[in-house]
Amino acid sequence: MVNLRDRVDILIRILFGLAIALGCYFVIRPFLTAITIAAIVTVVSWPLFSRFKTGLGNRPTPAALLMVLLLVVCLIIPMMFLSAAVAQQLPSAISGITAYLRTITAPDGLKDIPVIGPWLYSQVAIVFQPQALADYMGKMIDPITREVFTVAISLGNGLVQMALVAFIAFFFYRDGDTLANRGNDFLVKVSGELSHELSHILVNTTRSVVYGIVGTAAGQSLAACIGFIIVGAPGTLLLSVAVFILSVVPIGPPLVWGPVAIWLYAQGEIGLALFMLAWGTLVVASVDNFLKPLLIARGTPLPLSLVFLGVFGGVIAFGFLGLILGPVLLAVGVAMIKTWLSQKARKRIAKDVSITFAMPKFDDEETPSKAPEVKKTITPNVKRNRPAPRRDHPKQFPSGKSK
Repeated sequence: MVNLRDRVDILIRILFGLAIALGCYFVIRPFLTAITIAAIVTVVSWPLFSRFKTGLGNRPTPAALLMVLLLVVCLIIPMMFLSAAVAQQLPSAISGITAYLRTITAPDGLKDIPVIGPWLYSQVAIVFQPQALADYMGKMIDPITREVFTVAISLGNGLVQMALVAFIAFFFYRDGDTLANRGNDFLVKVSGELSHELSHILVNTTRSVVYGIVGTAAGQSLAACIGFIIVGAPGTLLLSVAVFILSVVPIGPPLVWGPVAIWLYAQGEIGLALFMLAWGTLVVASVDNFLKPLLIARGTPLPLSLVFLGVFGGVIAFGFLGLILGPVLLAVGVAMIKTWLSQKARKRIAKDVSITFAMPKFDDEETPSKAPEVKKTITPNVKRNRPAPRRDHPKQFPSGKSK
């Protein structure tokens, strides 16, 4: 029986462990986002790192350096050019939208509506007065300008964050095998027999969600960029970035190329407007319908509704990182529950089968009666047990004569 002193010792140990864990959390809290992104990037690109390590004679350090260099070339440098281009095109795009809104007037066709036509035209004309719109947009210019600088600063912070991600990813690549073993040991402690299946689900779900979301976003933004270049839309790069960000939402890309088609129609370019509408419907949307199920199905089957909820909930909870982290967490949680339930069902079926085979049969009509067993006593063969005859003894021959 545990006495009071032992209970106090256990409580002190628990409080001390919680204090250490809380202190570690406060130490690494500024770097949690970078650590999480580095872990996701490492898990997704681990097959490529394994090929590099094999080609470099199973040396993890040169392979990790090569992966970090590839990460810098493919992510950080493009983000630098992208941030500069967005900061350059965003003010011109805002001024263009402002100038276009000032040209909007009430449609003359409203006057032809019977009874209420003149009154409706006068009310709409009040709303679309050029001077009123100019004053309103003048009030909006200063906040929008401040937002442009805020976006530029946040992009700069994102570059610093990505540099930190590359630094942390180097150690994840180099010590990945050791970290994976420690993670498996932790899963064994937490989940027992489910540890191997859960680790497999965690890795495959992370890769499938990242491939599906990022691959589909890149494909849709590239297709939309081609369409914007063909129709000559202003701010092509900015519009393509908007398509990339909104492509995680099922109705996101039409919110970008749809207004472009409307703008072309308002400019009198009816043919280009119809082309933009057809391009967005047939090409951009088909990329989402074809590419996303193909990429996600490579890992764990994931409902698109789960991706949708994971994206919005992840953005609300974790910010921009939630675009990937939200669907991954939901998918891993659902996959864990499915695996746990299926394993419980397999254990139940195996138990029922073992009980069925072990149960004796008592039905005399179906089971034929067996004759009682008769124990046979085997009499030993005396001749067989006699010792081998010796030729030099006269009594051992039947004739009683010796040779």
